[in-house]
Amino acid sequence: MRARAVYMMGMAFIATQVINLITMYYSYGGVTFDHLISLTACALVALTILCLRTSKRFPLYALVYSFLIVAGTLSSALNQNTGINSALIPFFVLGVIVNGFICGWRATLAFGVFSFIAIWFLWWVSSNYSYTPIFDVDKFADRNFQRAVQASLATILITMVGAFFSKNMHEAFGELEAGILEAKASDRAKTDFLATMSHELCTPMNGIIGMNDVLEETVLDEEQRELTAVIRNSGRDLQTIIGNVLLFSQLEAGRVTLDSSPFNISQTLRDSIKPYAEAAKSKGLVFKARMAPDVPAVIVGDKARTAQIICALLDNAIKFTEEGVVELLVKNTKNSAGLASLTFILTDTGKGISPEYKERIFERFTQEDGSIKRRHGGTGLGLTIARGLAEMMGGQLSFESEPNVGTSFTLNLDFETVDAVELESWKVAAE
Repeated sequence: MRARAVYMMGMAFIATQVINLITMYYSYGGVTFDHLISLTACALVALTILCLRTSKRFPLYALVYSFLIVAGTLSSALNQNTGINSALIPFFVLGVIVNGFICGWRATLAFGVFSFIAIWFLWWVSSNYSYTPIFDVDKFADRNFQRAVQASLATILITMVGAFFSKNMHEAFGELEAGILEAKASDRAKTDFLATMSHELCTPMNGIIGMNDVLEETVLDEEQRELTAVIRNSGRDLQTIIGNVLLFSQLEAGRVTLDSSPFNISQTLRDSIKPYAEAAKSKGLVFKARMAPDVPAVIVGDKARTAQIICALLDNAIKFTEEGVVELLVKNTKNSAGLASLTFILTDTGKGISPEYKERIFERFTQEDGSIKRRHGGTGLGLTIARGLAEMMGGQLSFESEPNVGTSFTLNLDFETVDAVELESWKVAAE
């Protein structure tokens, strides 16, 4: 927040100086030495902002800004020996605000003291020189002294008030930052716990499914087989949910690692989409899978993560499509410098995504229908995991959707290529 405020202050300063340059040009009838001073000040502020973007040294910015404020105030009065002008007080107010907001109450007090000294320095100059082009020095000496006193009182008041608010503001900022760090630590602890528990749940779940598979191979009557089928299907559904929660928690905790090894992309996709092709067929959907001929047979990357992304997208498409077509298209959009840029386009004719839900579609634990009576189950993590894995692999996942027409997800991933070898060609899973 401080960084954004600093940038805005700097941009505001430069904008005012641009206006000042234009007005001075028309007032003076051309370019003067004052234009050079103004341009120098703008350059210093712009340079300091650029330094802040990398170093984040806010006190340095406050120091440069304070120097420009005081230097501008002195230069506007010293050349005519007129002392402190009441119109210059807003510049000291600006200095108090900048230092108080950026650095804290100590910087505010320091700037106030420096401003106080500058005011009386200007008064001393005006009282020790017998000439000024604006007024008679002797005649207006008392008025100059009174203006210096008023400016000093105003500076003291502004400095004290600014220091008070700055101290309270920075204490509030400190509490806020501490709260944010605590919340992040708590969230990280929850994620670690979730990852650990999900992993622990997998072991007994695998045991239940394994023993049920053994039980199904024994002699069972019809009713017993129906019961074991229910156990098998429920167990696999629960295993999928646990797997998604585990993968999501690993993504959150930064524990997911990527593999890089050659694999047959057509074989991988064929094996991955086969269960979803059967699920689509059971719902009466037309399932299509196509691959462009220029897609390399063998690519180098993470086979498992690629398959997980495609599976998550297929699961989402088939779940929310009641009739029509689900189609997967794989294209090679470029192949240069040993890289294959593959584009996976998954299109469905489902109900589409409502406009108010589009911005939240990749949020964790988010479903368009989150009620307990919702028709479609799941954890709401599939698309979150798909985008997380895609970004980890240096790719992008985007979508286009129109309500009651359908949705199209586009996944872009770059892979290294190897020399072509004789491998099993692409087969359409629906066949």
